[in-house]
Amino acid sequence: MRNNIPIIITENDINLRLIRFLIIIEILAYTTRGKLILNLDKLTIFDFLIKYPFLLKQVLALKNKTSLKLLNIESGSVSSLFPNKITLLDIKHAKELTKLMIAYNMIDVVQEKNELFYILTEKGKTIVNRTETDYTMRIKELCNEMLILRSVSTSELKKIVNPLVKGI
Repeated sequence: MRNNIPIIITENDINLRLIRFLIIIEILAYTTRGKLILNLDKLTIFDFLIKYPFLLKQVLALKNKTSLKLLNIESGSVSSLFPNKITLLDIKHAKELTKLMIAYNMIDVVQEKNELFYILTEKGKTIVNRTETDYTMRIKELCNEMLILRSVSTSELKKIVNPLVKGI
């Protein structure tokens, strides 16, 4: 008799990814002056850093902002020390998720200078405000730590993050 117990990778659960993207868009979509900055590439990088707070802490240290406190589960594991680099480079999944959020009227797309940026709709804001768990509160904390990264260009972010990723 075979045991067919499914293995669920929680970070890839559609509901967790949706709420994570919504929170990222809510907190990091605009600069302090109200300029839109959250395109698909930046959204993917921010999501990667939230999935790997150990790396986020290193990135923030390079930007001279080191107040981030890691939880026990966020450091020391193999997956936190050696994250999958492909998730940083592959925007296919992020694109699919944004299409889903657009279809369900959770986010809007704004085009400026031939570039697409993402912002929350009222429905998206309602979802974020109604979802209060330890997980979402931690994502909000991590996003607030990342506020300093909003002004960093996408290419500069990649130059900072890539050398820190020791995974495959």
